[in-house]
Amino acid sequence: MTITDPAVARGVQLQLQRDPPFAEEDLAAMEVLALLRPTDLSDLPRFTGLRVLLLDGYGGDDLRPLAGLPIEALDVEVSAVSGLAVVAELPMLSRLELPNNFITEIDVLAADDREFRELDLTGNPLSDHAYYDVVPMLVDRVRELRVSDEREWKLTRRLHASGLPFDYYRNDRGYWLCRPGLEHTDYPGADHLGIEPDELEAVLDRDPTEIPGLFPVYTDEL
Repeated sequence: MTITDPAVARGVQLQLQRDPPFAEEDLAAMEVLALLRPTDLSDLPRFTGLRVLLLDGYGGDDLRPLAGLPIEALDVEVSAVSGLAVVAELPMLSRLELPNNFITEIDVLAADDREFRELDLTGNPLSDHAYYDVVPMLVDRVRELRVSDEREWKLTRRLHASGLPFDYYRNDRGYWLCRPGLEHTDYPGADHLGIEPDELEAVLDRDPTEIPGLFPVYTDEL
């Protein structure tokens, strides 16, 4: 059988170090899978032994195809994911990395007695309830919890409120603006713009429609 999304097929090819076709038993035996810019996860239920999954630049908005898999570590970066309902159907999950997505509500993360080993919510437009009520509930239940500082979080909220599905975050190299998912860039993991909070705030105050134009435009021309 074929694999629907070429990005998933490439991930399998890299993991197995051989070309397709792939047998069903090959997919079922895979424990680790890394996918770059996938758009369709409908084939993931065939990976019945999957324990570690990395999605970089996923264009979809939810993770429902993962329900019931024995995933222990899930890393979804600079992606368009907005819903986390699937977490309730991933009983083995203990490491959840979700930097720079479109997540607003996180009640599911505090809905049972699960204790996460790692949880990263940096750069998401969390709601007031999520940021002020649920995050404090998670502090004692997560060994390593990462969320944006209040100023970066509020700027991300302002971006989304202005109709710009961009995220703002800080790391050890500075402050960055990124465009998760595949709607505004073909390279969501790479096209990040370094910009200080005061500068970003000034542009938001002046005219938010200027912000997309701050990103450099790459062409194939020399």
